[in-house]
Formats: sequence, C-alpha cells, structure tokens
Amino acid sequence: MPSRIFWRTVRCRLLTAFLLGAALCAAAPVRAATVELFAPRPFGYFLGDVITLEAVVTLDPGFRLEPGSLPRPRPVTYWLDLRRAELADLPQVNGARRYRLTLTYQTFYAPLETRGLDIPSVALTARDGDHVLNLTVPAWSFASSPLRSLIAGGANPMALQPDIVPRPHPLRADLRRAGGAAALALASVLGLAVLRGWGPFGRRRPPFSAAARDMRRMLAVPPAAEAYSKALLRLHRAFDAAAGRRLLADDVPDFLAKAPHLATEADTIAHFFHASRVAFFGQGPGLAMGEMTPEALLSLARRLAVAERKGAVRPAAASAPRGATA
Repeated sequence: MPSRIFWRTVRCRLLTAFLLGAALCAAAPVRAATVELFAPRPFGYFLGDVITLEAVVTLDPGFRLEPGSLPRPRPVTYWLDLRRAELADLPQVNGARRYRLTLTYQTFYAPLETRGLDIPSVALTARDGDHVLNLTVPAWSFASSPLRSLIAGGANPMALQPDIVPRPHPLRADLRRAGGAAALALASVLGLAVLRGWGPFGRRRPPFSAAARDMRRMLAVPPAAEAYSKALLRLHRAFDAAAGRRLLADDVPDFLAKAPHLATEADTIAHFFHASRVAFFGQGPGLAMGEMTPEALLSLARRLAVAERKGAVRPAAASAPRGATA
C-alpha cells in the first residue's frame, strides 16, 4: 500500500513538472534576432554627399520580415533625405531567414565647421503567425565638414581674380609628327593610285599588261561565248594600242619586225588572229573556243605582257579608233 502511494505521488509530480515546462515554453518570449550594421567611413562628408548603410538581419526559423515595416524614401530631417530602401534575400543558415537592407541617404547639411551628425535608427517588424518581433537598425554617427572655411579679414573672397596667363605650348614636335603622317598618307595614296591605275597612272600602263589584267577578270568563271568574245576584243585593242593603229592579220609580220621582243610569240599570235576570224566572221565563238581555249588566250596575254615589260615598249600616243576587229 505505501508503495502504491509513493509511485502515484511520483507520477503526479512528473506530470506537474511536464505541464509546467510546457507552459513556460509557451509563455517564454521569442529569442531576439540579430541586426548587423555595415557603414562606410564616419568622416569626410560634405553638403550633397550620398551615404549608403547596409544592415544584415537574421531571424529565427519561421519568422519573416514585414514588408510594410520597411522605411519609404522620404525626408528624415530637414537636412537628411532617405533616397532608397532596398531589401534583398540572403542564403539561409540553419533554417534562419536572412535579409540585406540597403539604405541610401543624402545629406544637405552645410556646417560652418566640422560637426558630428546622427542618422536615426530604423524600426522593423518580423512576424511568425501571431508572434511579432520588433527589430531596430541602430543609429549611425558621422562627421560633416564645410565646403570652405571662413576667411578672416576684410578681403572679399568672391571678388574676381586676375586671369591666368596661358603658358606657351611648343608646337615643333607636333608639326613634325603631323608632317610625317601627311607625307606617309600621300605616299600611300600615290602607291595605291599607281597600283590600281587611277587617273594619269592608268594611261601609262602598258597595253598588254592592262589587257591581261582585264582578261583575267573576264575569264575568271567558266566563260560563255559572250565573255570569250569580249576577251578577244580586249586583246585586239592591246595589239592596236601597241601598233598605234588598227592591226589586221596581214599586218602582223610588219608589226613583229618593229617589235622583235614579241617575235617569239609569232606562231601563237597568228593562231590568235585565226581564232578571232572564226569567232567574228566564221562559225562563231563556240567553234573559236575549240581553236584556242580561254586558258590559252589568257596565257598568250600574260606572255605578251612579260615580253612587253622586258622590251620596255611604250604604247603609241594616239589612241586606236573604235571599230570592228580583223
């Protein structure tokens, strides 16, 4: 009987302790969250400067920061404006929610001497269901300096001062560099004009060299009859320019006698005139291409250009008249 009473008493006391502990846990206040303030240098600020403060808020699991408790951009005091208030989520740590609150202020205080000023604290609210937690971003102090110090005496600091005499700048080196650049540009343009045959340089190009260049462009793709005919005419104009008159097939021996540097190509030149006669006065360009292929025609023009440069033959001054070929 006494043992039953003993164990009954123990059970009652354990139950009472358990209920008391549960009641104490339910009534216990919520653990305070942490607010860390990160501020810039506390000195060297002037009228109109912008100051940015960052606060990292860490809450217990389950709590969320109330968006409505965030401060809104507004004039805080007559000399301080809150320009922006931005809230960003940070990675959670052990289930605790973390935020970064960025507050951007602008000071409009114009002190006459260096003076300490305070940015007031900011109140925040966090909530977990019916549980409400009040937080505070601490105040922050900084030193504001005047834009200019007071000047003792009767002198007027706002009076106009004498103009600063400009210092002479030597231009010799700049002119030398500019002249060198201009000479280099002129030489480049002249070289390009000679290479491309612009203006007077184009008229000085030897006739067979010019013809070889033009024919290479005409026969760049598999040539049709029309392109082949144009290439034949272009080489005829080169013979006319070299002879100073219209050169027919019967005139070739006399022409080669006066231009012995081209005599090595006498047979090929005669073959060319024969193919030209077939193209323009015979069965047409199609059959002429069988007599002298486009590759052979272009090769003849190139060999004549090489022989022309070796012989240094100048083209006749009089331009050949326009008309039908041989």
